[in-house]
Amino acid sequence: MRMERHSDIRLVSINFNEHTGTGILEYGVRLLKALKAQKSSLRFYGVSFASGNLAGTPNGLYKRVTTEKVENPALSHYLDPGFVVKDALFSTKFHKSKFIVTVHDLDFLIKNKGSLKLLNQYTRPSTLLRRPLALLGGPFIIVVRALSTKSILSTARRFVCVSEKSRDEMINKFHIPMKKCPIVYPIISNEFKPMSRTKHKKIIIGHISSYLPNKNVGALIKAFKMTNSKDLELRLYGQVPPFKIGDDKRIKYKGFVATEKLPEIFNSFDVFVFPSTWEGFGVPVMEAKRCKIPVITYQKGDLTDIVKRNTLQFKDEEDLARILENKGWKDVNIDKAYNDTKKCSPDYVAKQMIKIYKDVLKEK
Repeated sequence: MRMERHSDIRLVSINFNEHTGTGILEYGVRLLKALKAQKSSLRFYGVSFASGNLAGTPNGLYKRVTTEKVENPALSHYLDPGFVVKDALFSTKFHKSKFIVTVHDLDFLIKNKGSLKLLNQYTRPSTLLRRPLALLGGPFIIVVRALSTKSILSTARRFVCVSEKSRDEMINKFHIPMKKCPIVYPIISNEFKPMSRTKHKKIIIGHISSYLPNKNVGALIKAFKMTNSKDLELRLYGQVPPFKIGDDKRIKYKGFVATEKLPEIFNSFDVFVFPSTWEGFGVPVMEAKRCKIPVITYQKGDLTDIVKRNTLQFKDEEDLARILENKGWKDVNIDKAYNDTKKCSPDYVAKQMIKIYKDVLKEK
């Protein structure tokens, strides 16, 4: 009986360690795990860009393949545009085979496309007086990143966009043909699901964040402080906020939460508030929906439609305060919100990606 020939697909990230708490890294872990669960003629493995070593975990999820196969993958899938540059700069075995790139947002591409303009900033006398090595280090890195970004835009076979927003920006800003920009949503792990919930004495309003400026957490805190109800409690999880929370004892900062604990944390909330002004996608919203937790989002927030739909949207801080005070989130249809997440299931996303891989492999 003739054995079917396998084609090796190389997924490239910083690492494939589970539960890093970092969105892009978790994206790669979930995708690789989902791909390996599929019955396919393709074979998948993860590679760390920094060392070129195969990613490995104690449970053997990412198995080592032969050296010959590592050196000659049929296709490389970079899980962020920046990883293409890092692989070229730091890997001793940069692979110039066919490759595709996942685009979460255009921040990296836009900054680096125009990064040659920063060359003058590095070579100004005032800069050199403070940083004598800037002339050697800064411009070199800038030029390499700018040229690498140009190469990415011209040679990548596909730009896998995680949202309609990213896809439209790729088309409008970089004139990439739509057929080269398929939309594949990030995976929401099956670990996110409704769980039995402990009854709290307070109504728990939750937020999980990196507290970057676009997260707009200050608006949530300000709105919460406008409420008078002693029955409300705001729980903040994630990185340490870069601002003072204040003296409202109803606001609790609970610290960083490991990824494996997130389903339990979401299920402890009565409502999840996500006031971001913009997101490449908005994974936490979909994780909350998957747990059947109602979500409040910012009406003016730039989120993709599937994320924003079936959430309660607030207009401004005063409006958010009224919603919290009056428990307005009870009007959210959590069953419809849950259905939004079906296109983020591991099986659905993996099948979409395998079709893209096979289409690219057929191309000359």
